[in-house]
Order: sequence, then C-alpha cells, then structure tokens
Amino acid sequence: MNRELENPIERPELHENETEEHVGFAKRFVNYAINSLQKVRSGMKNEWRETQEMAQSFFKVLEHKLNLNERSEPPSKEEVKKALEQLVDVGRFSFFASVSILPGGGVSLIGLELLARKFGVKNFSLVPSSFRKKQEHKHH
Repeated sequence: MNRELENPIERPELHENETEEHVGFAKRFVNYAINSLQKVRSGMKNEWRETQEMAQSFFKVLEHKLNLNERSEPPSKEEVKKALEQLVDVGRFSFFASVSILPGGGVSLIGLELLARKFGVKNFSLVPSSFRKKQEHKHH
C-alpha cells in the first residue's frame, strides 16, 4: 500500500496491518481531541471573566453591607465578620439551590455534612445561614 503522498503531514504512509479505516479513526480522534481542548480553553476564559465579575459584585455587596461610602471610620471586626459570612452564604446558596433541584440532592447535602463532621471538620455547612436559622428556631 505504499503510494506517493500528496501531503505527507495530512496523509501519513500506511504501515503493515493499517487500513484507511484506522487512519480515518485516528483523524476523527485527533479532531475530537482538538475540539475538546478548544472548548475547555474557551470555558476557562469564560470562567475567569465570570470570576472577575463575581469578585467585583462581592466587593459591591461588601461595600454596601458595611456602608463604606457613608462612614469615615473603618468597620468593626464584627461587622466585617458578618459581611463575609453573608458573602459565603451567596456561594452556599448557589450550591444549595443547584444540588437541591437534583433527585436525591437533599440527601446528598446531608450526607456531605455528616461526612465532613465525621472527619472532624467543624462548623461545616452547605446550607445557607438563613435556612439554618429557621431550622434552629423550629427546634427550640
């Protein structure tokens, strides 16, 4: 099956036991891999941009929560702690809402929290604080 090649890069010489089917499969695989890598690269660029936008949004929320534009003195440690907890809740809520809509999502959240406690992770919760406060008030 040795024949003159028009473009040796595009059409490699077939070796013994290789067929056009093998070459076709290899080309499809390479094209699939290239397309997959391009999608990953594009996704990473989007995630980077979205992360920058989220950081700006978090700063605006923090600025608003602490009334930074309306005060001359810096916020107290307690105010900063509460504001940061609120920012953490934004992430918790995103995860909580996403997982909760999946079948078995609630059970998965409980399982993750119990697993974290079993391994000694203290004060770990995927449930936003406003939901925890409601649960705590119901039990008291």
